[in-house]
Amino acid sequence: MIGLHRKVLGVLSGLCLSGAGVLAAPAAWGGEPVSLLAPPPVAAAGAKVRTPGRIEVLVARELAGGGPDAVLVAESDPVRGARNGIWLGFWPAGREVPDDVRRVSLDYAVGPMAIMRTDTDIRGWKDLAGRTVCMDGGGRYLGEVAERFGAIELVYPTATDALLAVRVGQCDATVQDDRFLEALLKFPEWKKFSASLPAYRHEDLVWVAAGDGYAGWASRMRSQTPARLAGMTAQQARDIAFEVYLDQTVPDCH
Repeated sequence: MIGLHRKVLGVLSGLCLSGAGVLAAPAAWGGEPVSLLAPPPVAAAGAKVRTPGRIEVLVARELAGGGPDAVLVAESDPVRGARNGIWLGFWPAGREVPDDVRRVSLDYAVGPMAIMRTDTDIRGWKDLAGRTVCMDGGGRYLGEVAERFGAIELVYPTATDALLAVRVGQCDATVQDDRFLEALLKFPEWKKFSASLPAYRHEDLVWVAAGDGYAGWASRMRSQTPARLAGMTAQQARDIAFEVYLDQTVPDCH
């Protein structure tokens, strides 16, 4: 990939020599919590850079002040998260919306998509029964593919690691957000892994706030348009493709 190779030339020596690559912690929005289901932990000093595979994590980081050191609150209950600030994610099926809580769709739906090598004999979701599927341990579909289709899920720490495992033949497929994988497959080096199974369901990304805090969050969320989220996903795909490239082709410099 020409673009990624140029990026390598610009940052590889920095990655090898700096070790930690620690970023300054950004300031949060007025101290108001940004919460979501299971945010990834802050990376330890010296850890490999890993871009989250869930788009809501990227949006939450931006709202909380920026990069990977942004402080996010783990909250499984969107109503409780809304009453404490703002909550981002996918509203639980069948859950009613209380009168004091506002739920707003970002008009950005995602669903589970599978990709695999083009020489695969997997033609449909049912063909995953008994087959190995690399899963992002921080992803939204963990457990679902095994329960629904009888796949053998191999769990990796991040979306990057799951994709790398597919490339080196550790599993038959990976399942991640369709918007992200569609963007990833635009890169030529993913052509051999472009066999896919389309999403069998979709959910809308929403933000939830409550009471007097709703108006303030509404003004901040106006910038999170579908076009901006699509651009964020395209950059996410580029960043993760680069991370996979580094791990697969560049020797460990530690």
